[in-house]
Formats: sequence, C-alpha cells, structure tokens
Amino acid sequence: MAEAASSPTVPAVSEKRYRRRVFAWSWYDWANHAYVTTTASTFFPPYFIVIAAPAFLAAGKAAGDRAAAAASRYAASNVFAFTVSLALFAAALLAPLIGTYADITGRRKRILLLVTGAGGLLASMMFALTTGRWVLGLVLYFLTQVCVNIALGLNSSLLPHVARPDDLDRASSLGYAMGYVGGGLLLAFNTALYFFSGRLGLPPGLAPRIAFLNVGLWWIAFTAPLLFAVPEPPATPLEGGSGHALRDSVVRLRLTLRDLRRYRELFTMLVAYWFYMEGVGAIILLATAYGAALGLDTGVLIGMLLLTQFVAFPYALIYGRIPDASHRWRGAYVAMVLWTGVTLPLLGWYNHARPGMGLPCAFALIGADQALGALFAMTLGRHLLAPLAAKLDAKRAVIMGLIIYTVVPLWGYVLRTPAEFFMLGWMVGAVQGGTQALSRSIYADLSPRAKSGEFFGIYGLFEKFSGILGPLLYGLVGELTGSPRDSVVSIAVFFVAGIWVLSRVDVPRGARAAQEEEARIEAALAAD
Repeated sequence: MAEAASSPTVPAVSEKRYRRRVFAWSWYDWANHAYVTTTASTFFPPYFIVIAAPAFLAAGKAAGDRAAAAASRYAASNVFAFTVSLALFAAALLAPLIGTYADITGRRKRILLLVTGAGGLLASMMFALTTGRWVLGLVLYFLTQVCVNIALGLNSSLLPHVARPDDLDRASSLGYAMGYVGGGLLLAFNTALYFFSGRLGLPPGLAPRIAFLNVGLWWIAFTAPLLFAVPEPPATPLEGGSGHALRDSVVRLRLTLRDLRRYRELFTMLVAYWFYMEGVGAIILLATAYGAALGLDTGVLIGMLLLTQFVAFPYALIYGRIPDASHRWRGAYVAMVLWTGVTLPLLGWYNHARPGMGLPCAFALIGADQALGALFAMTLGRHLLAPLAAKLDAKRAVIMGLIIYTVVPLWGYVLRTPAEFFMLGWMVGAVQGGTQALSRSIYADLSPRAKSGEFFGIYGLFEKFSGILGPLLYGLVGELTGSPRDSVVSIAVFFVAGIWVLSRVDVPRGARAAQEEEARIEAALAAD
C-alpha cells in the first residue's frame, strides 16, 4: 500500500490511515459547531431574555406594563451582551497560555478532550434553566463560551500535526465543511422541535432546554473520532527552561509575543485577519439583528441562518481544492464561486425591482441560477477560467472571497425583501467557510509546528478581539445617522482594509521562516 509523504511532525503512514486521521480530526468541527449555531447564536440569547427579564422589572411595575416590560428586556440584553464580551475576553487571554502549556507538555489532545468534556457537561446543564435562574444561566453561558473558544484553538493547533503541508488547505476546508453541516443538522432538528412543540404537547419553554441538552451530548459524542484516531503530537519543552511547565509556558509566551514582529509575514497575516474578520464577525453577529430592524419575520431570520450553514458545506469543500495545483477541476471551482458572486446580486437587483416575488419563486430562481452555474463551470467556465485558477494560491483565493464579501454590506444597504435576504444569505454561505478555512491553513503554514498550540492561541486571541470594532462601528454609525442601512454599509471598510493588508503577505517567505524555526527547535531538542 502506498505511503503518504511525511513531514517532521506528520510521520509517514498509509494513505488510507492518513485520510482516516484527517477525517477524524474534521469530526471535531462537526461536534463543537453545534454549540455555536444552536446554543450561542440561536436559542440561548432570546431564552435568556425571557427568563431574566422579570428580575429587571422596575420596582412597583407589573409585567403587563408594556414600557416597563420593554425596559426590563433591554436591561437583560445589556447584561447578556456584557457577559458575551467578558467571556470572549477571558478566552482570548487564556487561549495563548493554555496553548503554550499544551506545546511544552505534549498534551494538546488531552487538554482538548478535558475542555470538551467540561464544556459539553456545562452546556447540557443549561437544561436546568427556568424563569428566575438567570444568574446560573449567565455563569453556564460564560463557562461554555470560554470552553468552546479554547477548544477551537486547541483543535486548530492539531491541524499541522494531522495534515501534510501540501494538504493543509483541503484538510482545513473539510473541517469547516463538517462544522457547517453538523451544526446545521442539529439546528434544523431543534428549530423544528421549537416550532412544532405545541403539536408535540411540549410545555412552553421546554424546546430550548431540550436543545441545550442535546447540544452538550452532541459535542461530547462526536469528539470520539478524534479521541481514537488522532495521535498526540510530541512535546516541545522550553530551551533552557526551569522544568516547571506552567512557569515555562508564561516565559515562552512572553518571549514569543516580544519577538512576534520577527515573524513578519505571520504578524502581517494576523493584522489582515483581524481586519477582515471584523467584517465577517459583524455580518455573522448582526445579520439577524439587521433583518429584524428591517421588519423581517423571525422565521425568515432563522431560515436564513439554516440556509447559510448548508450552503457553506459544499462551498467550503470547493474552496479547499482551489489552491491545489494538481486538481483538474480548479477552473470549474473558480467559475462556480465567481458565478455565484456575480449572478446572485443581479438576481437581487431583479427582485428589488419586483418586490412582490414570493419565497417559493425566489428559491426556484436561486436553484435555477446554481444549476446553470454548475453547468457553466463544468463546461465552458473550467476552460475560460483555467488561467486565473492557475494563479490562485490560498492567499489569492481568500482575497477573491473577500472581494465577494465586500459586496454583502453594499447589497445590504439596498436590501428590501425576504427573497433578497435569502439570496444574500446564499452568497455569504458561498464564501464564509472557504475564506475562514484557507485563512487557518495559511496561518498553519506560517507557524512553526512545534509551537502550534502557542501560535494558534495567539490566532484565537486576534480572532476574539476581531469581534469588537465591527459591531462598535455598526452601532456608532446607527446612532449618528439613525439608519441601520448606513450602519451595515460601513462594514465594507473592514474588508477593504483586510484585502489590502493580506495582499502584502509573502506566504512562501513566511513558510520558510517557520520551517527554519522548526529546524532550530528540533536541533536544540536533539542536542538535549
């Protein structure tokens, strides 16, 4: 049986075993994305408002007082928003330290499993939340947010130890694709349970609690493939360290942060990532709020979230193949992405001029558009765009996705109808998973593999802080202009800045610097 090529940290194994290992690693995205989509994004925020609002009623006011009830909901939402920010801040500070500790001790996988077990158990405990238990709800939400964000960084740090250097793009994209379809499936089940809870005879408020319970169980259960098929990477102790793992972790993290500018390309990549993830994060976090501000129905908003999840699955896989110079369908994949990025805004303009179009007609139109796009991509498009595809490495593929992403807030400015909202959601799904997946693989290429936990902890730190300026700009513009449309169009500035900074990253030079650092670390360990 043929053996897969090896790298210093990815030993040679049979091709069958190698693919099984990559696939097992990707199942972790399937496992934890359920928490992100079902609990964090969809069910917990509104459920928390329901159980917490009575505690924030002004003294002497009754729940039937509409003004007082609205004020209590607003107060509860502010407390929730503060908790979200605090949880992300805590995770951002802890992730680099825990990642460095995992590198030094050789416990990346074991710590990931420990964090997963704790996070899954705490997520399931949300089943106990009923009216009045809002403090417990905040505590559980805070802890699960910290766990899931630390776990995401640790799982990403395993990527360069699981996948070969020439397979990082495909493996990272597979992980994102698995995350979108896994999270989408459980969200679809829980959404159906929520909407049909009355017919099923479930008491009011039970459906969200069942969702919290099954998310925790799902998260733990689907971590099993990683447990059994992904090996633990070797330890990389601190050179000249004290032998005390925690103390050495603090020292090495401090040295790395001090010397981060020595990794010029990696540092530039982090700055670019921070910019464009401000835009991506703002769209993810504010899409439903913007739709609600325009008066769109709750069912439309949840439907758009589901649609984006399932569209992102195939497109993330497509994106993973675009930088692969050996793949004969590269031209077709590029043609399909560009077709979607060009034709859907045109369909939106057509619908904008005919606002009476219903959702069935809109979905039929989207389906016809994608079918024609696939036909074009597999026939004429693959040949027409082959020269462009040949020039698209991972960085340029991300830039292509960010250019399409820039259209999203511009389109959002003129958006009017539910049909347009679904078209826009489809286009977001087409680029969301791919750009994030290839960003992760580029960063893995620029990072010394022996320090993957530490460097992906820093990556996570930038990712967490990238959720601050986008919503802040959205809110400030809204306050100044009084228009949510002006708010959403302002988000485009982050994509423009991200594209400009990313274009300045020299990935081959950064990868060589990472390899030299890796060789230096291995030589030092061998000398010891």
